[in-house]
Amino acid sequence: MTVFFGGIHTSSPVECPYLPERQFVQNYFFASDVNETEMSILLASGWRRFGNYFFRANCPSCSLCIPVRVDAAELKPSKSQRRVLRRGAGIRMSAGKPVYSEELWKVYLSHQTGQFGKKPDKDDFINNLLNGNSPDILTEYRIGEELIGFGLLDSAHDGLSSVYFSFNPEWGRYSPGVLSVFRESLLTVSQGKRWYYLGYWVPGSRTMEYKAAFKPHQLYEWESGRWVDAEKHPFFEKINK
Repeated sequence: MTVFFGGIHTSSPVECPYLPERQFVQNYFFASDVNETEMSILLASGWRRFGNYFFRANCPSCSLCIPVRVDAAELKPSKSQRRVLRRGAGIRMSAGKPVYSEELWKVYLSHQTGQFGKKPDKDDFINNLLNGNSPDILTEYRIGEELIGFGLLDSAHDGLSSVYFSFNPEWGRYSPGVLSVFRESLLTVSQGKRWYYLGYWVPGSRTMEYKAAFKPHQLYEWESGRWVDAEKHPFFEKINK
């Protein structure tokens, strides 16, 4: 049974992690034991989560954190993405319940330090990403026996949602993040589900802008509360510039 801890709150403004000279505000609440039907409703309304923490952007003067999802069975690779798929054809992906291992921590550590110059805390990694409440699925990517990347996904009634993806930068030539979208979309289809949620696309953000490259896709309209095909969204021209 779902357990909610208090109501929906609004955070204080902080420096935007995606775009310069902007402030970031979000709505949030805490809950545990959220079932797949409830998760579908939340994802369809632009919510995301880490563990018990559910959130969605609510910046007063900005609506550039745009949720994006692909119809997994319809996802078509571009010319460059086909090269990534060919190059990574020998990479094995497995999927199961999230269980902590030193392998996962080493990949996460290398990704955070190598890609972002950060020094993560192991306890935070375990508590936030592998705490038993979220996510539902762990995907592992291996070349031979070596773990080169992993994904964490939430499971909803009608789709899967990418919570986080991490890879060892030493294997960056394989573009593991791009590969993971196609592999996890296939996993979505294999489970009889339609949508693969990619999180926020943020026009102008180097780290988030790539998500618009997976087509066809839908974008969430904050004002109307609807998902629309990309070409019907107000930011269509920015996607295709």
